[in-house]
Amino acid sequence: MEINTEINKVFGQEMARLFCQTLDEAELKKTAHNIWVEITREDCSWGRKTDSELENYIKNEFMSEVLEEVKKILAEPQNADVVETRAREMVAEARRIAEEAIIKSMATHMVENTLSVYHVQEKFTQDVMDVLRLNNSTQRSR
Repeated sequence: MEINTEINKVFGQEMARLFCQTLDEAELKKTAHNIWVEITREDCSWGRKTDSELENYIKNEFMSEVLEEVKKILAEPQNADVVETRAREMVAEARRIAEEAIIKSMATHMVENTLSVYHVQEKFTQDVMDVLRLNNSTQRSR
């Protein structure tokens, strides 16, 4: 089996060499140029520029290598701990922000509802709301 493979390989190479000798060099250059133009052509249809075939191939190869490196780094035990710690910090921060937003919203609506129940004048309601907004903004800046 291996001898057959070697014979086919050598025979194929020899046939390719003989075939190349019969081709015109100008024709080879023209074909090579056409192939190069085709793989480097950028499409600008519909006002949008798209990358050439060659650029896409290079980007895909580069991104696959980067992705593999990122996976290796993230798989390391020390990085898993760092990622988990950071994720827990982000969740805690999101909860804190959500609680502040809920409290602020509830306070605003309670004041608005209370003032509207007692049919307080709109100007007074607006003044109270302005004071509340001012107090909330000064507390945040501390």
